[in-house]
Amino acid sequence: MKTIGEQEMRAQELAAGWVLGDLSEAELLEFKSYDSSDFNKMVERTEEAASRAWLTFQEFQPSESMPAALTERIRATSKGFLQQPGLVTEAVQPTLELATQGRAVSLRESLAWLCAAAAIALTLCVVLPSNPKQIMTASQQREALIANAEDLTRVRWSSTDPAKADEKDLGEVVWSNRQQKGFMTIRGLPKNDSSKEQYQLWIIDPSRDDEPIDGGVFDISADGESVIPINAKLEVGNPKVFAVTVEKPGGVVVSDQKRLPLIAKLDI
Repeated sequence: MKTIGEQEMRAQELAAGWVLGDLSEAELLEFKSYDSSDFNKMVERTEEAASRAWLTFQEFQPSESMPAALTERIRATSKGFLQQPGLVTEAVQPTLELATQGRAVSLRESLAWLCAAAAIALTLCVVLPSNPKQIMTASQQREALIANAEDLTRVRWSSTDPAKADEKDLGEVVWSNRQQKGFMTIRGLPKNDSSKEQYQLWIIDPSRDDEPIDGGVFDISADGESVIPINAKLEVGNPKVFAVTVEKPGGVVVSDQKRLPLIAKLDI
């Protein structure tokens, strides 16, 4: 009795055979025994997966050459897919090596294995943009939040060091309660050694009876301005104070606030 994995691979091979147009009469009957709607979706996924994987697996040579018509169809469909094939090659290469090691592989089986491996590539495509330029920096995300959030709160940092009490250019906090999203702009904090200590943000919310909300641990690794996303561990209802403390690596659950270099207070 076939395992679920073997059954899925057999179904994928039949879908590949349908795409190639080389199913035998017996295979065609087996093909038709599957639920037609599910199989139609599988055939569509097979063609799309083959198209997407085409660029990734250019160096893989099956034992049979692909028909010219199918080659052109896949090449045309794959145009624009996987702009950076190197992003997924390492993830799927072991699957190909396992499938082809020590034996010749038929064109249909190649396509079936190609599509099975491409499922990994397709998953990564959801996470990794095809064009790295589409990845927004923290500064760009901050600007987008400022431009689009209708409930944006902005408050400037103040130093708790009396010698720096008059400094005004320490950065600010921007926060959207509706989106539960925000960013810190920080200037003037010393760079930290993350193996010894890290900075940690705290959000004081009077609408909660609990301790201040952990806003995430972060590092300052360069001089000048740093833009850091806020990573609130709990939902924020009515933020009134944002405070930065210096803690042990990884942060703490409750801070003693002995080292509190920055604070930003809204009107209370």
